[in-house]
Amino acid sequence: MIEEFEYKGIWWLPNKPKEQISGVFKFTPNEGAILDLIGSFKDTEPKIILGISSDGKKITLYKCFKTQSNLSILGFSTSSFYANMAFVGIHFQKTEDIKFKGLSVHYMYLDEWFNISGFVDIQYSSDEKEIVIKYELLKPIQAVINDYKIFLDIRVTPPTLSIVQKEASIKQMVYIRVESSEEKPFDEYLNIIYLIQNFLSLGITEPVYPLIVEGKTEMNKKIIKINKETINYYYPPVKVYGALDIPKVPKTLYPFDMLFTFRDISDKFEFFLKNWLEKADLLEPVYNLYFETLYSPRINLKHKFLSLLQAIESYHRRTMNNFEQPEKQHKKKIEEILNAVPHKHKDWLKDKLAYSNEPTLRKRLKDILKKFADVSNKFISDKKSFVEKVVTTRNYLTHYDETLKKQSAEGEELYHFTQNIKILLEICLLEELGFTSDNIKNLISNKYRRYFRTMIVKKQK
Repeated sequence: MIEEFEYKGIWWLPNKPKEQISGVFKFTPNEGAILDLIGSFKDTEPKIILGISSDGKKITLYKCFKTQSNLSILGFSTSSFYANMAFVGIHFQKTEDIKFKGLSVHYMYLDEWFNISGFVDIQYSSDEKEIVIKYELLKPIQAVINDYKIFLDIRVTPPTLSIVQKEASIKQMVYIRVESSEEKPFDEYLNIIYLIQNFLSLGITEPVYPLIVEGKTEMNKKIIKINKETINYYYPPVKVYGALDIPKVPKTLYPFDMLFTFRDISDKFEFFLKNWLEKADLLEPVYNLYFETLYSPRINLKHKFLSLLQAIESYHRRTMNNFEQPEKQHKKKIEEILNAVPHKHKDWLKDKLAYSNEPTLRKRLKDILKKFADVSNKFISDKKSFVEKVVTTRNYLTHYDETLKKQSAEGEELYHFTQNIKILLEICLLEELGFTSDNIKNLISNKYRRYFRTMIVKKQK
């Protein structure tokens, strides 16, 4: 998905295969898939546009819409269509046909996160007469989660041989392959690879994007007959492309910069990944709010503070006691209160008391800090002051009550409060993944060692 290319060819709608139009299909990661036609289709929002490139590649453009249409002085019309997704290597005639047996994805920073190499030995002889490189092929690592098998595939590009040998290289790349025993709609695969993308983003604590996506579908199934009794099947890969806001120059990251790597979970890879995927429905708002801030580096600091705090509230609401009193006791109290006020005020008061049994933000923060006291003590020493400042700042940024302005955090202080809330939220997510308290303490200490040292120095000054 990071390569840029263009294909000249002919294009048509599935229900009108004889009405073919010449045009050029261009793809760039940031702009996405754009089809420029010499002519146009009457349908301005075709679900599917099919094409054959000049070199014979089958192309399916999916979820398309017309972006512009022009008519020249000479009477020639041109048009442009944008496609949400492009499949190169196959023709899907209708939406229901877009199914896959599996998808393989190479994500940004996946190699660094995996950090296990088949290069077992690289030696330079002392007399500088010999260089020996030994590489052992690594087996795929498998996890079975519900209807899916999820693999970590270690693909190797071996050295090429030539008559005049001037170089030899071995390249290792890690892919995540998601497969099902039965074909599933493409959107279902999109959902699971998106969740895996976020799983990696949490571990890496940086935005992660799919750089290469390949699919395997029954529609592309080829039979390889070895002999009269043996038949094998081959699935030529379908390349999948979609627009992504990928940075032109990604950061250089190392495993010690990350929150957790594959080595930290290698003995229980299936367990951790299963927890993440199976809790996605329960923790969806928490995931969304956390990753919104992670994938938006230019987000306003105040908005980031409020989003992370909202994620903390949502986490508490979904995983801890979300009531101050037992439901029956609270319901009885509400009835008594409503019966004691004039009838004309009952509806108004009932609305005001609708969430009166839910814990306050102050209570939620205290509960979470208490639950994770062993870890949070490392970066929040005065919990009472922290909670009061966070609550006051949230109230000011939400309501802009001028009486709260002087007591709320801003500037560098707001940055540190935001960072502490982010770390606190990551602790919550690590716990949901299945890490023990000691594991979490070590991971947080290693990841934020520089930040914690900076905080200590500032306090000493």
